[in-house]
Amino acid sequence: MLLFRFAEKSLGLISTVILARILVPEDFGLVAMAMSIISLVELASSFSFETVLIQREQPTRAHYDTAWTLNILFGASCALVMIALSKPAAAFYSEPRLVAVVCVIASGWALQSLENVGAVDFRRQMDFRKEFVFLALKKFVGFSVTVILAFVLRNYWALVAGMMAGRLAGVVSSYVMSPFRPRLGLAARRDLFRFSSWLLVANIVNFAETRFAHFFVGRVEGPTPLGLFTIASDFASLPTTELSAPINRAAFPGYSRLAGRRPDLQSEVTIVIGMLALSTIPAALGLMTLAEPLVRLVLGEKWIAIVPILQILVLGSCLRAVMSNYHAVFLAVGHPHLTPVLEGCRVAVMIPLTFVLAEMHGLVGVAVAQAISMGFGFITSSVVLVKVLELPWRAFAAQLLRPALASLAMVAIVHAISTSLAQANSAAVTQLAAGVVAGIAAFVVALGAVWLVSGRPAGAEFTLVQWAGRMSAGWARGRSGGE
Repeated sequence: MLLFRFAEKSLGLISTVILARILVPEDFGLVAMAMSIISLVELASSFSFETVLIQREQPTRAHYDTAWTLNILFGASCALVMIALSKPAAAFYSEPRLVAVVCVIASGWALQSLENVGAVDFRRQMDFRKEFVFLALKKFVGFSVTVILAFVLRNYWALVAGMMAGRLAGVVSSYVMSPFRPRLGLAARRDLFRFSSWLLVANIVNFAETRFAHFFVGRVEGPTPLGLFTIASDFASLPTTELSAPINRAAFPGYSRLAGRRPDLQSEVTIVIGMLALSTIPAALGLMTLAEPLVRLVLGEKWIAIVPILQILVLGSCLRAVMSNYHAVFLAVGHPHLTPVLEGCRVAVMIPLTFVLAEMHGLVGVAVAQAISMGFGFITSSVVLVKVLELPWRAFAAQLLRPALASLAMVAIVHAISTSLAQANSAAVTQLAAGVVAGIAAFVVALGAVWLVSGRPAGAEFTLVQWAGRMSAGWARGRSGGE
């Protein structure tokens, strides 16, 4: 799953870099406006029935058929609603081009609802090789179509066509790769809705949290500032949520299997969260420190205005990455209501802050509001997780504190090197390369020092040392056998 996410985001980054050079911020802003409307209507069908199939210990054929049938019904209904709302949306944003864009994207989203529900067994059975191929194929097709058409059309329709192509590829590959053949039926609808209703509420609250800023910026500032904010958000998520998503995707079915064995679940949750902290905290703080040379090198001077926005958003993204695993735990242990309640509290903090800080600081204020609300959500969610799983508080907090301390030491070194190179008028590529190399070395050394001073406690670091030892031993045996 990490390999898939790396491949997916590598393609996404390459695509963004190419498109940023060919298209203009207004093109990205226009598609972001359309996706805001699409996502709003999509909430009506965001019951996440596939999650129920994974959480259930022994789902029946009726569960699969019902999930597939409901996906189709909701997909077709919501597509019609989206098309009906295309003109009001265009009037809301004062952007007539939105009508055609929304209609096309809505049609593609309805097509996606036809995907074979049997593909969920790749995750349920933890066959992540097939999951990798299935997800990577969709991404590669969408990437290829988008980039090719960007050179041909040189406008926002390349982005729209890429979405359509990726969704079509998903439908075709789901039936090719999975032998399951769904049939129309609604026999298990009550059982699915009993659990999924909370997932719907969670998705609605999550939409309000993630999309409110886009609605706000698009309505108040227009397509160009929204394009800047969208790209800043995308880059801010690269080193954090994009590391956490594959881990959570693999961890959720594992947590579900351990839900009845609380001590084992406590151990695994602690280690996984520690791994998330080890990967996301240094990645986020490293990006924040090297944001300016990265933007100059990758996107070009016309995007330099996103640097302060990116630096703020990446802090909130880091907290979101760790919190996302909390919600996987809540689902696995049968408490789906906790996620919407906690996220609802975070949204209640974010919305008024956005209005106040945007008035004072513009796009930077919007980013600050998101970061502050994410910090509030992180604290409350951590308290609830510790209580639900009865985790030792000090040991849990130490899993987060050690990577944070090592990351701060890394930031001090990287900042000093980057500042020195900038004053010497070094090229952006030199600043970026030197910062990355120095940052990795500094973090590894600092983390090892903090772990040793802490008495080498069990946790993510200890697990990594064990893995390294096994890999070294295996490599040594293989070399010895070869000789």
